[in-house]
Amino acid sequence: MKKFYIFILFLLAGASALAQNGRISGQILSSDGQPAEQVSIGIKGTPRGAVTDARGKFTIERVKPGNHILLVSFVGLATQEKEVEVAAGETVNVSFTLSESANELQEVIVKSGTTYKSDQVSSSLKLLTPILETPQNIQVVTSKILADQQIISMSDGLIRNVSGAVRLEHWGDMYANISMRGSQIQAFRNGFNVVNSYWGPLTEDMSFVDHIEFVKGPAGFMLANGDPSGLYNVVTKKPTGQAKGEVSFNMGSFDFYRTTLDLDGKLSKDSKFLYRLNLAAQNKGSFRPYEYNNRYSIAPVISYQIDEKTKLTAEYTLQYAKMSDVGSFYVFSPDGYATLPRDFTTMPPGLSPTRIKDQSVFVNLQHQFNANWKLTAQVGYFNYRMNGSSMWPSVVKPDGKLIRSVGIWDAKSEMTLGQVFVNGDVKTGGS
Repeated sequence: MKKFYIFILFLLAGASALAQNGRISGQILSSDGQPAEQVSIGIKGTPRGAVTDARGKFTIERVKPGNHILLVSFVGLATQEKEVEVAAGETVNVSFTLSESANELQEVIVKSGTTYKSDQVSSSLKLLTPILETPQNIQVVTSKILADQQIISMSDGLIRNVSGAVRLEHWGDMYANISMRGSQIQAFRNGFNVVNSYWGPLTEDMSFVDHIEFVKGPAGFMLANGDPSGLYNVVTKKPTGQAKGEVSFNMGSFDFYRTTLDLDGKLSKDSKFLYRLNLAAQNKGSFRPYEYNNRYSIAPVISYQIDEKTKLTAEYTLQYAKMSDVGSFYVFSPDGYATLPRDFTTMPPGLSPTRIKDQSVFVNLQHQFNANWKLTAQVGYFNYRMNGSSMWPSVVKPDGKLIRSVGIWDAKSEMTLGQVFVNGDVKTGGS
């Protein structure tokens, strides 16, 4: 008898819970009055939803009382919204009319689950036209590609995704010395040419890289670059105004550990003052003994919407690298290739590391005069310091004995750059 009472109590509790909720039902029609099948209806901010049947009808059960916004969506159509009020124990009837006819709704649209296509480049390339309308071979390695491939070095981001791009040197994560069409590709960051020598500067850590724009061939009309190989432009992450955070951790062979933090949000309630902060730390060994490459980076960005037409953005980047001597990457043998063990190295234990400190500051001001004209002014400051050594074989004797020499490998570089350019829409020819 006790179990029977408990069962009755559960039934009464369930009935009471159902009575406290409401229901939304209705019908969706096409523009010519025909029932619209397989149209999705959902309640904004909740997992509740339904799909219309062959008669265009739908029902959403167990809806909490209160005001809700219904979202009606169909592949290829703009989402419609309608506010409804639901009372406990009652059914609300609503109806929608789509802007398309029944024949148009029967079109088959195929979309892949993941798309890496980008139709537009950043404003730092001085272009506002879509890529398809630009008389230049431009390829964008999007943030989605970089994330899905788990790219951790700039060289891999270019070589794996841009046809014809090759790395001929051994510098690894230190420099992105990429070649194409027989010459070195110029490296840009946010529209500034950051190559101050054949080797520098330190490559961007991928934690603060949003995407990479690759321009093949001369591009004098964009960034005054006439090199036949082309250029690549690294676009750093900017505030989006969406409150979000992301933490990642990677680990792999040879003592590889990497962690990153990406914070994005608002500093003011009116969304005029935004911020973004990216942090990264990496420990990386090698299949050869005594070799390592450890890196750390801090990249804060703030932006302020001065008025509806003017925006100011400032960003600072600090990168620190501590690595073993890069000269040990090369292996020499009088007996030819593949005659030494895979883990053979000329690196002796205890050699002092090479240390690099790379800093940069960007300030960008954009002003929209009207719908057709826009002014962009930006300045950049780069400070590069390196202290280390470079070790190379000086003599390889016939019996295989090797004499090594170690030299001082220090460097210092400072650059201050500025740009002002105007984008506009001008009609030429006849009316």
